[in-house]
Amino acid sequence: MASGVGVDQQCIVDTQHLVKERKYRAVILKINDSMTLVEVEKTFPVAHGDAKTHYMEVAKTLPEDDCRYLVYDFEYEMQGINKNKVVFLLWSPECSKVKSKMIYASSQEGVVNALQGISRQLQATDVDELDYAHIAKHLKQHTASY
Repeated sequence: MASGVGVDQQCIVDTQHLVKERKYRAVILKINDSMTLVEVEKTFPVAHGDAKTHYMEVAKTLPEDDCRYLVYDFEYEMQGINKNKVVFLLWSPECSKVKSKMIYASSQEGVVNALQGISRQLQATDVDELDYAHIAKHLKQHTASY
């Protein structure tokens, strides 16, 4: 990886549980304090009910002042059809430290390549960009309709 940050095997295992087995709805990943390894910070099991509500509950757990990676099985509706995409989101709030932003940004490609099964990569720097409607709109704009 260009940044020198490795990916813990548990990140790959938990992401595959999300992508293939639908065991999880979300996995939050964090670069450890020594900035050498991406680790699983938290997993969220699949919850039945309103997709928007569940997503916003997960999004609220992201720190206000530090970066994270969020892998999320994002559900949305397009032309009356329910769809889902596995989204890799770089949460990089404007108030986070420059060093943190740089290491997360430079490590992103290597993390995504290690995880496999990611449909779309996004970045959010504030709560507006993290909002369900904003992400759903982006996915709808970049999804082919038939």
